[in-house]
Amino acid sequence: MLRTLVYLDANLASSIALRYTCQLAKLVDMKLHSLHVEEPDQDGHAPGTGWVRRTWESTVLKTGEFEIAQLINAEKSSCPKLGPPKMLIGDRENEILREIQKESYDLFVEGSFHSFTAKKLYDKIHSRLYRLLPCPVIIVKNLVDIEKVALIVRNEIESKKFISTFLKIFNGAKLKLDLVSCEFQEPGHLSFKAKKEIDGTLSAAEEILAENKWPPENCLTIQGAPEEIGDVLRDYGLIVSPLHHTISKKSNWFQLLSHIPSPILICWQ
Repeated sequence: MLRTLVYLDANLASSIALRYTCQLAKLVDMKLHSLHVEEPDQDGHAPGTGWVRRTWESTVLKTGEFEIAQLINAEKSSCPKLGPPKMLIGDRENEILREIQKESYDLFVEGSFHSFTAKKLYDKIHSRLYRLLPCPVIIVKNLVDIEKVALIVRNEIESKKFISTFLKIFNGAKLKLDLVSCEFQEPGHLSFKAKKEIDGTLSAAEEILAENKWPPENCLTIQGAPEEIGDVLRDYGLIVSPLHHTISKKSNWFQLLSHIPSPILICWQ
């Protein structure tokens, strides 16, 4: 059973992430947990000590718990696997990381509104939380139906590891799969390669999936600018991508990931 943690705040991004995760729970054998962290004041300190501090913490947790409970109750009927949230006080990134490490979660999910600028995604990828995450993460940018998945293959060396991560999460799910390779070029020349023209990179990935009795419906190489390729991929319910923490903000690969509006499953390399 896949142990999944979805992070929740009382906002629309978290609501979308929760709904998307509930869709996942219908596709795979998943034990779903939720977490919310109430942060101290801007100085990073809770007021007072002893009774004053305990009273403050109790008040803060009750307020946050009420708001998060409303979020969860809205999805409860369609997602019976969803239990009460775990409520913590402290630094958001530190508490999330500590919880994931302590409970050995297999997957982390959080919402982040889609932005066509790379900075927001870049900051998230290079945050302390993401640099130390021991599990893959799904960043939910928009609420979409999970019917078709695109696995983006960069090279043959990475294929085995990131496809193995995908299969560990989704093995047995009834989803349509496409394998996609990207070749970046100047805008205005978007084109596609037929299967007979595809190189060994996609062929190796296709073989791995076939061995696991999940052959892709399509193997596709897209040639174009990152923005053009991102538009082509916008109708997928999930994009699966390998990623290195050292990736540059200016790289075509990162520009592509920031432009894709679909949820992205990041498999760390």
